Amino acid sequence: MTLRFRSVFLVSVGILLLWFLYLERAILTPFILAAIFAYIFNPIVNFFSHKLKLPRALSVLIIYSAIILVVAMAGVAFSSRVVEESVELREEATAITKTARNEINALPDWVKPAINDTLESFENGTVISYPSVMSFLPTAFSRILSFIIFLFAAFYFLKEGRNMFDKLLNFVPNDYKVEVDILFRRINSVLGGYLRGQIFLVFLVSLVLFICLTVLGVKFALILAVFSGFAEIVPIIGPIVAASVAALAAYLGGASNFNLPPLQIALIVVAVYTIVRQLQDYLVNPYIMGRITKLHPLVILFAVIAGEHIAGIIGLILAVPIAGIIKIIFEFSLDKVNIKEKPRH
Repeated sequence: MTLRFRSVFLVSVGILLLWFLYLERAILTPFILAAIFAYIFNPIVNFFSHKLKLPRALSVLIIYSAIILVVAMAGVAFSSRVVEESVELREEATAITKTARNEINALPDWVKPAINDTLESFENGTVISYPSVMSFLPTAFSRILSFIIFLFAAFYFLKEGRNMFDKLLNFVPNDYKVEVDILFRRINSVLGGYLRGQIFLVFLVSLVLFICLTVLGVKFALILAVFSGFAEIVPIIGPIVAASVAALAAYLGGASNFNLPPLQIALIVVAVYTIVRQLQDYLVNPYIMGRITKLHPLVILFAVIAGEHIAGIIGLILAVPIAGIIKIIFEFSLDKVNIKEKPRH
């Protein structure tokens, strides 16, 4: 097989593989999540296997056990509060719905149908009926199956990730192996650093906001803090939505620790979110996230919107690192072209 024919063959196989993955993208979620999990915890597995000389399979099992232990401890510590806040949130939602229905009569006639439809959808979403339970069972089974697939895939990604790449590297022509390896290491650095940085930011933001909202006495402080932490995954839009939801919750629910008007409490919450965001941008991000992706905010915004449109929540999570990877590939290719175009003296 000549080098030219081999290159055409590999490109054709790659295009067919991408086309197949696009057609079957609905089943890729557990594998993508497993790859994200592997990127996050691969340094820990490397530490156990290289420094402590433990088998990689045993290292992965230790990580699984530690995660289960942490989740169990967190469940014991916060389960009662989550249940209490969930019940209280349900009661608040019911009260708000009743108040809204009483106020509908004061609205213009052309607005009433839309408001009524919204309220009915909201109420139907909070009511559990026999048909809804029966329709939930297949979904629950599918989620359990996806979770099992995720565990197996993550185990093998962590155990044999490097070997998988080395086997793929064997298909690359010898003249390009070094360049592909360098390009992969750059991509690996960006993707791994971004994902681990995001996990740290989710935990840090959730903790800081939980403390601040608890001190203020805002209702549903734990739920709001966790939601705000995960909203950090969606750049630009996520923090704005989280701050708006928290301010609205503070305005409607008030605060038990201070005798302040609801509007002032809401403004204080907005100020807290703004301060946390500024501290994150100027003190945390430069050191934790670094200049990992080096993308313009408009590019990030476009990537987030496009990612959500193409792949939903997975697209939201991976939009920014994928945009950073595309930028790396483009710059790497441009450097190679410039080197070839330099005149020889």
